[in-house]
Amino acid sequence: MKHAITYVAGLVPALLLAAGLAGAAEMTASEKQLYDAAKKEGSVTWYVSQTTTEFADGMCGLFKKKYAGVECNVVRASGQVIFQRLVQELQAKAVQGDLMSTNDDGQMAQLKEQGALAQFAPENLKDMVPELRSLADKENYWITSGVSPLVIAYNTKLVTEAEAPKNWTDLADPKWKGQVAIGHPSFSGSVGLWTVLMNDLYGWDFFKNIEKNKPQIGRSVADGHNLVASGERKVALAPLPLILSDSILKKVPIGVVYPTDGALLPPSATAILKDAPHPNAARLFENFLLGPEIAEYFAKDYRYPLRAGVPLAEGMRPLSSYKTKSIATADGIKKLPEVQEKFRDTFGI
Repeated sequence: MKHAITYVAGLVPALLLAAGLAGAAEMTASEKQLYDAAKKEGSVTWYVSQTTTEFADGMCGLFKKKYAGVECNVVRASGQVIFQRLVQELQAKAVQGDLMSTNDDGQMAQLKEQGALAQFAPENLKDMVPELRSLADKENYWITSGVSPLVIAYNTKLVTEAEAPKNWTDLADPKWKGQVAIGHPSFSGSVGLWTVLMNDLYGWDFFKNIEKNKPQIGRSVADGHNLVASGERKVALAPLPLILSDSILKKVPIGVVYPTDGALLPPSATAILKDAPHPNAARLFENFLLGPEIAEYFAKDYRYPLRAGVPLAEGMRPLSSYKTKSIATADGIKKLPEVQEKFRDTFGI
């Protein structure tokens, strides 16, 4: 038995080494070249509002597991906070981040206009779902790095399916007074686009009517979801993946309504900064975001995988099965400042 234990103990490092060599062998020539250059840089810093901190940390963990020797640092905040931080760094000519991911592609368009982004076409683009690839910048200044529909969440212990809102205008029903939660368009990129969409559909009276119900207003779009999950509010604007993962995986009492007037479909975007301190690590990371590991990670968390051929999680509806609406990049840039100002005036926050 002693000899067997000695044999196994000696075998484990060998197996790990073999696994590492197998992983390296699976890399394409261009990926291996980027990896070698990234190891010399040592790390990558990722500015992100696209996901929760926990989820972003998980993505970084997968990156570090595949690319040993390259650290991955997450700086996570709401969309507008991340964007303003980057703008300040650009003005000071002291960029700290290597990549940025946001739910507001209008921010990317502005950065592109300022000459702040680097062009890069990741090798893994060829394996993307064509419809999602088409949402990215045609000149390869940013990629589509996710789609997270905004829908209505409700607490299933406090609200029955029959009682739940059926569309966005139902949030103004007096029965939800003191029970609604939404995000703030001046802090969250996706909430900003939702505010533009609601104003386009219904005019500003929509928000005046919502204000009568005295909603709880958070910074991040995830704040409303958290309030419904805890039972502090009954209904909220929320990202679909958070609702599905919490309700199915964690058995949290939260349900989803696909609004009959259309879920907002904001494409998340990721870009490499032109003055990135670690440009090769940034390119390696952006390519990784479109790889099989992240596609499977997305699917397991009830997110839409970006890679073709990766099945949806059980219980997840295809995008084509419900009504969605999007805001054109140019419209978002043009209309966002006005709705942000109106929002502050209406809600006093």
